[in-house]
Amino acid sequence: MTARQSRRIGFLLAAVLAALSGAAWAADAPATPADDEAGFQTLFNGKDLTGWEGDSRLWSVRDGAIHGETTAEKAAQGNTFLIWKGGKPKDFILRLKFRVGDANNSGVQFRSSVVGQPGSRNPWVVSGYQAEVNEGPGHVGLLYHERGRKRLASVGEFVILEAKDGEMVKEVAGQVGEPKQMIQAGYYKSNKTPEWNEYEITCRGNHVMMKLNGVQTVELIDNDKAGRCMEGVLALQLHAGAPMSVDFKDIRLKGLPPHYGEAVRLFNGKDLTGWTYSSDAQKDVWSVKDGVLCDAGRPAGYLRTEADYRDFVVRMQVRHLSKGNGGVLLRMTGKDGVWPRSIECQGMVDNKGDIFNIGQFPMKTDPARTSGRRTKKMHPSNEKPLGEWNEYELMLDGGRLEIRVNGLLQNFADDCEHIAGKICLQSEGSRMEYRNIVLIPIQKAKD
Repeated sequence: MTARQSRRIGFLLAAVLAALSGAAWAADAPATPADDEAGFQTLFNGKDLTGWEGDSRLWSVRDGAIHGETTAEKAAQGNTFLIWKGGKPKDFILRLKFRVGDANNSGVQFRSSVVGQPGSRNPWVVSGYQAEVNEGPGHVGLLYHERGRKRLASVGEFVILEAKDGEMVKEVAGQVGEPKQMIQAGYYKSNKTPEWNEYEITCRGNHVMMKLNGVQTVELIDNDKAGRCMEGVLALQLHAGAPMSVDFKDIRLKGLPPHYGEAVRLFNGKDLTGWTYSSDAQKDVWSVKDGVLCDAGRPAGYLRTEADYRDFVVRMQVRHLSKGNGGVLLRMTGKDGVWPRSIECQGMVDNKGDIFNIGQFPMKTDPARTSGRRTKKMHPSNEKPLGEWNEYELMLDGGRLEIRVNGLLQNFADDCEHIAGKICLQSEGSRMEYRNIVLIPIQKAKD
């Protein structure tokens, strides 16, 4: 039996035990990398509304989907919701598909609280984060706070929320996408087509990210401790007002370990505060323009954080302006040099997702994909063309390394040396740009 077969059998046994436990939405062990749906629990059985609660006049199951509909005769008594009764997820990934009519809007509630009064005409009322469901491109994909702080992030925005003198203060810290380009590219599928739209919502600590049909629509760091939502129910909305209909299906939830700290921006979009050069020769390589960190590509070296980080998720958007090399170094320790002791997450064009071991850094990789210092990624390149932004997400949790490119798990390693070190951005030939560099700490129990 090979190591890969052993891991696969182990995962299947773990999945069976999780299903039998009745707590399948709770945090799982790292999934087998080959299966993007590993660890997800189905919340809707496609037949009836078992596990959900709402106004039975308005919610039903039609053609394998949850169907919500209001009419002039059967109107909603204010915004009303179909509430999942399976728990109050905290940190998770939620995926679902939807279609909505023209007349009104809907939404997907998460980390929400039930605030309806029992015995009232509409006890199915919630307050919390809402992913907008709307037939209007430019609106669908925004983040709203139902019965709370209202609109938090418009489509294309990276937002940081703070509290000052008891009031929420919103900073648009950057862009995750350009709305006009997103609309032109068809990030939303109209109900005039037979296709469904798919949301993916990821919550880790005070960090929220939403994608629609694989396109990131918003990113949020919520530092407003009095107003933010850290856990709560999931629910589906029927909006008050004009008669409307909406359908949902393929609702899946994957619980994440609830050990995330406060997310921080590593790059402030203005200057290089918090960063330092590997050598004086790098001073002319790195610059900041229009909220973007720019790398001229030569001479070889890197920009590194002043602080050390051990366990974390670090996310960024990166694009190549020319072909060539680059990369992100993790747990870098020791003296600065062109290639310091570290884990290199490759940044060469068409090679993002490869791992390079620099300085004999202790780790275990898949022998079948490893030759010398290089461990090739698991799938063909899924990078976007030159000049377009890619999403690069790197996780180090104890000895576990995972590398995701545009949402796809491309590589992993185990038993990585568990030490704190710098995070470095390499300059190695390619003109590159970075934005929205966010670190979410992973809090470990004290030894």
